[in-house]
Amino acid sequence: MPRKASRTASRPSVVPVQRWFQFLESQSAQDIALPVTVLFALLVRWCIGLHGYSGQGTPPLYGDYEAQRHWMEITTHLPVSQWYSYDLQYWGLDYPPLTAFQSWLCGAVATYIDPSWIALNASRGLESHTSKQFMRATAIALEFIIYVPAIVLFFRSQHTKMSWVARQVSIFSVLLQPCLILIDHGHFQYNSVMLGFLVWTVYFAAQESYILMAVSFCCSFMFKQMGLYYAPAVFAFLLAQCFRRKHGTVLFVKLGVAVVATVGVMLGPWITSVDQLQQILVRVFPVARGLYEDKVANVWCAVNVAVKLRSLFDAQSLVRLSTCATALAFIPSCIHLFFTIRRQTRTMQSTAIRVFKYCLVNTSLAFFLFSFQVHEKSIL
Repeated sequence: MPRKASRTASRPSVVPVQRWFQFLESQSAQDIALPVTVLFALLVRWCIGLHGYSGQGTPPLYGDYEAQRHWMEITTHLPVSQWYSYDLQYWGLDYPPLTAFQSWLCGAVATYIDPSWIALNASRGLESHTSKQFMRATAIALEFIIYVPAIVLFFRSQHTKMSWVARQVSIFSVLLQPCLILIDHGHFQYNSVMLGFLVWTVYFAAQESYILMAVSFCCSFMFKQMGLYYAPAVFAFLLAQCFRRKHGTVLFVKLGVAVVATVGVMLGPWITSVDQLQQILVRVFPVARGLYEDKVANVWCAVNVAVKLRSLFDAQSLVRLSTCATALAFIPSCIHLFFTIRRQTRTMQSTAIRVFKYCLVNTSLAFFLFSFQVHEKSIL
């Protein structure tokens, strides 16, 4: 009996979702696995959205839901020149231009359905059932257009050595990641769009489509500035590819043109006005807010318990301190990535991508722990 119990205990545990995919495989019903996963992910998001959100019914600002709705309001009714300067005390736009364009697009759809949802000034604090349904639907639609396809393609292309069941469990687990679901569909955000562009970046890196990789990464940080947390890893990866290849200079020029063109297109409406570009920069990187605003589980909040840094140093000194600390934290990973790719052969492609993914984790965590003005959702 003891031996039998020991053999039973040594067996790997099988979670319910794994049993479900094993059942589908045993019934030769693999074709329905992905549609069922996607529909279940959709159902969970919609159910989360049926509940309230932080700030609901709480004037004068009403929470992040109202911020997103208000940005649809101002981008629809105001000229582009006023998007980053209009009534900044009431949810002034403080994300990069791709977020503004997304708000404009959603606002155009809202205007077609019911203009009262985003009526200029008159709609502030609007919390009607239909408007909330529309807002929830926009978050789901954008996630399923950008994030979900990237996750599916990533696992299908990068994890070919995994069993079919393991691959389906991985897709299911990522699409049901609770933190992202609760923040985007409960609290109300569009973080999945930024993360979706990042996953596309990794996918294109694995496919050796480096121009598309650069474009997708530009879309990531031009949607939310937190995408820049991954910039050192992406830069090290692409720079190493330029050094590794015979015609690396040509690749370097192509990448430069792709980055400048992508960012230039997104900044196009403001490109002729230095003042407006400076205003965007001030809004996107709010140095004046201080080292941090709320309690975030990073180094500066922990240090503040014993040493009141904001009382001892001015804002510029803290910017320099946090920049140096962040750089010291991510540079070793980037150097390791660079030289791994420099030594890369055709058979080492999977190794280089694995190191790249680790470097993305390390650099983003370095920014979360040490950078200036960290937001709690940045841990995503």
